[in-house]
Formats: sequence, C-alpha cells, structure tokens
Amino acid sequence: MTRTVPFRLLPVVAALLVPSLSAATDPLGRPRLGFFPASQPVQERFEGVFMGVPSPERAEGWLHTLTEEPHVAGTPADKNLAEMVRDKLKEFGFEASITSYSVLLNYPKSVSLKMLEPAVQELSLVETGNLRDKDSYSSDAFPAFHGYGASGTAAGQVIYANYGSDEDFKKLDAMEISVKGRIVLVRYGGIFRGLKVREAQEHGAAGVIIYSDPADDGYMKGDIYPDGPMRPPGSLQRGSVQFLSYGPGDPQTPGYASTPSAKRVAQDKLPGIPKIPSLPISYGEAEKILRALAGPRVPDPWQGGLPFAYHVGPGPAKLEMKVDMDYAVRPIWDVFGKIKGSAEPDRWVILGNHRDAWTYGAVDPNSGTASFLETARGLGAAVKAGWKPRRTIILASWDGEEYGLLGSTEWGEDLSDELSKKAVTYVNLDSSVTGPDLDMSGMPSLRNLVIEIADAIPDPKRGKSIGYFWRNSQREAWNKEEPIFLDAPVKAFEPTLDPLGSGSDYTVFSDHLGIASMNFGFNGSYGVYHSTLDNFFWMKSFGDPEFLYHAVAAKLYGMLAMRLGGAEVVPLRYVPYATALTERADELRRSAIMEQRKAAHETDADEPEDPTKKKTPLSPDWGPLQRALQRFATAAAEADAAVAALESKGSADASTLARVNDAWVGVERRFLSSEGLSGRPWFKHVLDAPGRTTGYAAWTFPGLTQAVHEHDPAMWDKEYPKVLQCLDAAARALSDAASAAR
Repeated sequence: MTRTVPFRLLPVVAALLVPSLSAATDPLGRPRLGFFPASQPVQERFEGVFMGVPSPERAEGWLHTLTEEPHVAGTPADKNLAEMVRDKLKEFGFEASITSYSVLLNYPKSVSLKMLEPAVQELSLVETGNLRDKDSYSSDAFPAFHGYGASGTAAGQVIYANYGSDEDFKKLDAMEISVKGRIVLVRYGGIFRGLKVREAQEHGAAGVIIYSDPADDGYMKGDIYPDGPMRPPGSLQRGSVQFLSYGPGDPQTPGYASTPSAKRVAQDKLPGIPKIPSLPISYGEAEKILRALAGPRVPDPWQGGLPFAYHVGPGPAKLEMKVDMDYAVRPIWDVFGKIKGSAEPDRWVILGNHRDAWTYGAVDPNSGTASFLETARGLGAAVKAGWKPRRTIILASWDGEEYGLLGSTEWGEDLSDELSKKAVTYVNLDSSVTGPDLDMSGMPSLRNLVIEIADAIPDPKRGKSIGYFWRNSQREAWNKEEPIFLDAPVKAFEPTLDPLGSGSDYTVFSDHLGIASMNFGFNGSYGVYHSTLDNFFWMKSFGDPEFLYHAVAAKLYGMLAMRLGGAEVVPLRYVPYATALTERADELRRSAIMEQRKAAHETDADEPEDPTKKKTPLSPDWGPLQRALQRFATAAAEADAAVAALESKGSADASTLARVNDAWVGVERRFLSSEGLSGRPWFKHVLDAPGRTTGYAAWTFPGLTQAVHEHDPAMWDKEYPKVLQCLDAAARALSDAASAAR
C-alpha cells in the first residue's frame, strides 16, 4: 500500500502493474481466473445454486446452538459440538469424520489475586454480569486464567510496563527500573499476550498481570456493554500465553504430531510455555492497582484511558497471586468433511474454522462456525444439483486453536508429507463477523482471485459489492501513508492482501508447509474479545443483529472453494506476489536506514552507553536482493501471461494441466528453508512469519527483519542466502509453469 516503485524494477514494472485478465469471462465481463471458456457456463450455473443457499436465518440458528454453553477445548461440551458438526456435514452430503489428538491442556483448579499494600483487599477474577444478558451470569465458564499459564505463588511490588513489549522493557531498563522479583502489570494490545509473559520472565519478574485498558477496547473506543459493543469495567480477556512466535501446537510434541506413539517432552522442560504465573484481570480491578503505584510518571505513549496519571512504580502497591493449574494430556477433536474431486482427487482445497472457545465464543470463533456450516450446506446443495469439483474439497473444524493452534498444527504435522504433495490452498475463517468491513490477508498469489469473487458479491446493507468497500478502505489507508523514499516515483494505487502473521489456523499451512493460504472476516467495533460477554446477546445486539454478514461470509468462503476446486488451472497469479515482495523489501530497507539514523542521533547526543552492549546498525548490500526480486518479477510476468494464454486457448490435455498445476502450486513450497528461521526452526517460510517479538503481526523477510532490528550481522549473513536461494528457486518454478503452459 505504499506509493513507490520498489527497487526501480526497470521494464519489469510495466508488466507488474498490468492486471491479468485471464481467458474466461462471464456474461457481465468479469474475469474468471482458471476456467476454460467452455466450462464457465456450467460452473456459473452451479455457483448460482450455491449462492442461493446461505441465509441469515439459518446462520442465526447455528450461532444460537453453538453458543448455548461454554466449550473450552477438550471439555465434554466441546466434544458434543464436534459430533454435531460431523453429523451436519454428513447430512449435507460430505464424507465426514472425526480425528482426535491427545494434547497437553490446563484448566484452573484455583486462582486468586490479593492486594497486600497499601491496604489488603481481594481482587475479583470473575466477570460482572448484567441482568439483560442471562449468559453473563453463567457459572459454567472458567474464572480468569491463561491457557498454558504456569502454576505458582508470587508476591511483590508492582511495576507497570505498558504493553510488555521488547521496546517497553528496554524503556524500563533506560529508566533504571528493575522488574526482578516483582510483579509486572501490562495491558493487552500491541503484541501477543504470551510474549508479554516471556519478556517479563526473561527480565526476572516473579509474575505477570494482564488487563484490558479502556483506551484499547473500552469506553474510549465507544459505548460499553450492555449499551454498546465495547468492554465494560468488569470484563476480562482470557487467552493463551504460549510463546506462539516460536512455534504453535502441543508444546510437548514440538514439530511432530501428538499421536499415541509420540514421544512427549517432560512438562518441566518445555521451552515454549511460561515458568512464572500470570493472570488476566479487568480494568475495573486494574484501576485499584494503578492508583496505588508511585515512582515516575509513565512516558506519554504508556498512558491509558483511566482518569488519572499512570505511574511506573514501584510502591506502594504490592500484590500476591496464587495460581494452581490442572495440567493433563487430554483429547481434542478435529472434524473433517470431504467432497472427492472428479478429475484431480489427489489435489486438496482445504477450508478451515476452529470450533473451541474460551467461553461462548459468539464472535470468536463461532460466527465463523455458523458461516462454515452455511458454506457446507450450500456446497452440498451444489453437489446434489450435479456439480462435480475437479479437486477434492476438505472442510476442517479445528479444535484447540485457542490454546495454540493445536488441532490444525497437529494435523498439519501428522500429514505433512501428504499435504506437501496434495494441498493446493488453505482458506481460513476464524471470527467471521464483528461488523460490516471486509478484511483479508494472505499470500499475494490469491489476490486476483479473491478480488474477482468479492467484486461479484453484493454488500447486504450498503449496495455495490463487498470488494468495492474493501478496495476503498485500502485506498484510504494508502492515501494516508508517506512514501518510503521521497525521491522514488509515485505509482498508482493497487490493492493488496495484508501479510499473514499468526494467531489462527492458517499458520501451519503458510509458515510450516508452504501452502498458499489466506484469512478473512468482516470487522466492526468489538470490545468483548475472549470474555463471557462474547455471547449470543452481544452478536444479536451489536455485531450482526440481522446476521446478514454471516451469510455473506459463507458466500465468499464457498465461492473460494468452488473456484479453487473447479477451475482447470489453479487460479493463482504471481505478478501481485512480485509487487508485494519488492514493496516490502523497500520497507525493510527503510527500517535499516532508520536504525542507522537512530544510532547516529544517539551518538551525536552523547548519550551514555555500555560499549559491551552497543551494537552497530547493519548497512547491508541490497544489490543481491534487488536482483533476485527482479528475476522473480520477470518470471512471474512471463508465467502469468503464459497461463492466461493457456486459459484463453480453452483446452489442454491432462498431462499438460498436471504439469502446469504442479509447478503453479509448487511455487509457494520454494519459499521454505529446510532448516527454518534462526532460533525458531519450526517456521520454514523465509518470506513471511509472525514477528519474533510480535506474535500476531507479520514480519516479511523475517530472518532479515530480525537481523536489522537486533543489529546482528551474523544473523543477516545466515538468513540472506536462504532468501536469495528461495527466490531463485521460485523463479525457476514459475519458468517451469510457463514452459508447461506454452
């Protein structure tokens, strides 16, 4: 979304900016990627059957059923929903089954948090109910706890550390405030919660308390529940504190599946989960702690939304926390529905949504599950009407996502060899609706396809298409951005999919297996994330009262399945990939320049420094990356043109299609490194991964980004060749596809 011509790609830029209009178009003139002209009318007829099925009324009914009770992973309620989803998939005409894995899970035995000073008082770890919402009073929901949180007792003075990021702890160090032996209070936001605990643990803290500040999801963002969608003072956010950016899945089976014969790492030796206790609390309770903090006033960016000046500490606030967890290896249940492909049964198009929730999960994840079931119902209707997908379509209802993407990761690791050979794409739908604004992220090779589909689906309230409003929101953001380099030519706006980081079930497919993946949902004001208020009342009152966008999400989801499963040529395009990579490389180059300027400023200011700790910012040679990206861009333009010409031709024998599709799908696999990223080898993709210090947010060229941020030339020297080799391997795969298509 930046406005520069990345790396000045010479004549290749012209090819990059020309939209690829592939052969087959429908009667309205819309491009239809991947289809031969003769097959399009048949496909269009069955797509019409599908589009007539998903309904708001049925979506509302599904969500009401799915949110009748809390269903944490591994509980009887969770299993009951797994069996319900399996039975519905069978009813819709799918081959349906359940696959179980045994994974390490924790439930709370007892939790308590007490203020010891300046006055003794118990702090509540149970959410406040409201008379208008019966579910807010449920005793079936667990009290405040963290998935994979450590058992233990901790007592000590409190230090407030803002969002608990790496930069925040560096700021505390600069202020000469130690957290060693103390309890760290941080607010949600910025980075994944598990990394907040990891940073505190590495700095010697005794325990961590995480609260939701009203500046982030409370009254400063809108009216609070029950009068609005934002978090009230008595609501808290549960969640996992696994160190997600170092590898998801069962922490006892890192990199391999939790099958009955799997060797399990002893719990006291697990590096991927905390060793110090942590708890979530509401901002109503956090206020009592923050008001009792002394020490210096916080830096301005650390000030939250409570109506007083925040202080860092220490003193006089002192807390005691007691956490006793019930850890055990417990079963989880993945549900699968399959429609076997008629021409290419060994190529799989996979769609997934997780089913488990910390409480009721009306938004997260069961708005997605309701849409998922409507998608399944529509696809089943199309098959009953005579549609025969070329490729096998697999619908997956994952379990254990909330703890650490368990169900998808264990399945991906279990079937890694088979998936590497057979998987075409993975499309993820987590929380499908909190409002009307479409948000999409994924591999850029899927961009043209998803725009094509979104442009054909009407927005149910605002007219025009959902693609129109998505494109407008992207344009507005692009207009606000400053050029990366002021002397670079300005280029025209071009929509793009946001890069995938982590935090949902696409992670194993994109980052570990190199399968082209994407994620989408419809967003709005949503302040009750991971609380008991994420229930049917909230959705019916604020999120999608008429369930219109649940049905639209189902249509977008199903149309992706039908196009990916039905087209003769897998409908990917790689010119958008080249564009995105070159722009993101410029962003990385700017980061390196900013680090250099920052270091120069610090030196000029004669700030005190420890010479043993001071690292010189990198000043790398960008030429090899520039040339590798040029080669990839050239190959992408040639391959896209060759495949478009093949589609226009309108025929190809089975062996030609097989060669083209094998090469086409295999491009993403070429971005994998067998040794993975430095320090976190589970992540194999060298172009995209969750940031090591962010957890959710993506780092493009993650190894290089880490080297720049950490001023680490040894890491740069180790990671740079991987990127160059993978880009050249992908360019060769594109050339193979072009040759096969000619």
